[in-house]
Amino acid sequence: MINEKALFCKLNSPVDADKDSPLAKKHVPVITVPPVVKTGEFFDVTIKVGEVEHPSENEHFIQWIEFYIGSVYLGRFDFAPVMTKSQVTIPLKLSHHGLDSTLRAVSRCNLHGLWEGTAQIKSD
Repeated sequence: MINEKALFCKLNSPVDADKDSPLAKKHVPVITVPPVVKTGEFFDVTIKVGEVEHPSENEHFIQWIEFYIGSVYLGRFDFAPVMTKSQVTIPLKLSHHGLDSTLRAVSRCNLHGLWEGTAQIKSD
């Protein structure tokens, strides 16, 4: 069992919490990408927080999602409670041929801290 106060002391991932735990299922960002993308062409990346939908209430909500390719920062999306859902779709273009890249999303829950999800992208 994870001590919830400890969640704010680090970047949490499915390794930190049982990936099937209710906490992880609501907080780990899920990244959806095509199986293979064409270098130099835009494709859609969808990021949603949680395999199970995260609450969006004044008392408990996702504050933001940051998006990276490897360690390169690509953007940040802020959310207001109640009126927004913690999900975004971003057009992305890779400019390096044949590169396998790791997409990373880091989200912040106002009650449960930072959570990271990853996905591999394969380009032709």
